[in-house]
Amino acid sequence: MLNKEAVLSGRRLSGLELTALFTGFIAATYGFGIYLFSTLIPDMKGDLGLDYGDAGTVIALAQVGFMVAALSSGLLAHRFGAARVVLFSVLVCGVCLLALSFATAGWQLVGLLFLTGAAAASVWVPMVSLAQAALPTTHQGKALGLMSSGTAYGVFLNGLAVPALVPSYGWQSVWLVMGVVTLILFAWGVVRLSGVRFESRRTAVDTEPGATAGTLSVLRSPLSAIVLAMMFFNGIACMPTQNYLVSLLRDDLGYGVAEASRAWSAIGFIGMFGGLLMGWVADRITVLRAMLLTYALLVAAIMAFLHHSSLVEIYIGAALFGLAFNAIFGLMPAFVSLNFHGRSATTIFGFGNVLLGLGSMAGNYLGGATKDALGSFQLIYLISLGAGIVLLGLTVVLGIRTAEK
Repeated sequence: MLNKEAVLSGRRLSGLELTALFTGFIAATYGFGIYLFSTLIPDMKGDLGLDYGDAGTVIALAQVGFMVAALSSGLLAHRFGAARVVLFSVLVCGVCLLALSFATAGWQLVGLLFLTGAAAASVWVPMVSLAQAALPTTHQGKALGLMSSGTAYGVFLNGLAVPALVPSYGWQSVWLVMGVVTLILFAWGVVRLSGVRFESRRTAVDTEPGATAGTLSVLRSPLSAIVLAMMFFNGIACMPTQNYLVSLLRDDLGYGVAEASRAWSAIGFIGMFGGLLMGWVADRITVLRAMLLTYALLVAAIMAFLHHSSLVEIYIGAALFGLAFNAIFGLMPAFVSLNFHGRSATTIFGFGNVLLGLGSMAGNYLGGATKDALGSFQLIYLISLGAGIVLLGLTVVLGIRTAEK
């Protein structure tokens, strides 16, 4: 698929290996650093004296770290080099995961998950620019789709690790194992990326209007505004839907840890192929049409969780969500990469991740708060469904604006 060499001086690294390495980084920083806590909430909250409101606040505050890093990672990448920022972020994530196995209080969770959230953003933002520089345009949809599917690999491993480790060794063992895996990935990255220099495949002249203009003028363009709005609604539609699924199944619907873990693993398993599949589809029917299909699948998945007439329906919803969720976060950067160049792309993607963090923070906080107030997760899933419908409409508008450009 990506057998061309990703441009390097000194050391040769194939595009295929680069994509695999970056996929592993996303698996660790997103799959473990952001979503592992969601699978362990029912087991951790009793030991640490938390309720669902507290857990929602912890997840929301972790998004603050994500937003801070999304804003600053572009500047850090420019100052220290994108590859160095990516590697340092993976290291921070691995150390924090190990430290979480020793957490004894809620404030420790907030601090460590703040850092893992920051590590996720500061991996993804410069990674997109590296992929844009190193990989052929004809393969970027597939590559970014596979990289975004790294989250699914992490989620799938979470779903396997929790039922295997928690009953015998406690929730602490899961953090410990995932921390070790992350540090192994970091070591692989250090060995393979040392001495590598990425050179842009694009011409030096940006073709996007306003590409060399200031940040404000870039963000004010109609196309940018729609992309930023979509990132915000992505956070509301996707994050609480996934973060509270295990808790919905175990606390609202009364299923056991095995059934909940199977649903969680279904998201990861389907997602491992979903990002790549939808990237392949995008390369053939255009990114915008693939986005429209993806949001339709997302809406269908949330409707299945809301209806939840049987465990089979939950599993179908989990499969649809896995296909949609991991595709969304590959298609959005693919769209930005194809329609904005140079500093414009970095600016939009950085601010887009801030808005993604704001949407996620709002959705996660509301999920915990409404559960404590109403005794059910029904309201937050209705809010997520509404956000998914809004995203369908915004994708149509985005298509119209792109055609007019």
